[in-house]
Amino acid sequence: MVQIHELELAVGDVFQVGQRTVTVIDIDNGEVTFRIDDGEPHEEDQMIDLTDERIPSPLPR
Repeated sequence: MVQIHELELAVGDVFQVGQRTVTVIDIDNGEVTFRIDDGEPHEEDQMIDLTDERIPSPLPR
């Protein structure tokens, strides 16, 4: 059985679908553009700024 939900949306609205977070990033003439975050870390999210003084530098081996 398929469930249909209609929502009033505005740019910046965020909602949860299962394990995913969906953000409305644009609405143009009734067409909505979403950003979907699956909760998995991506390469750019895992990058560490090693110049950040709060993060200790690794010791040489």
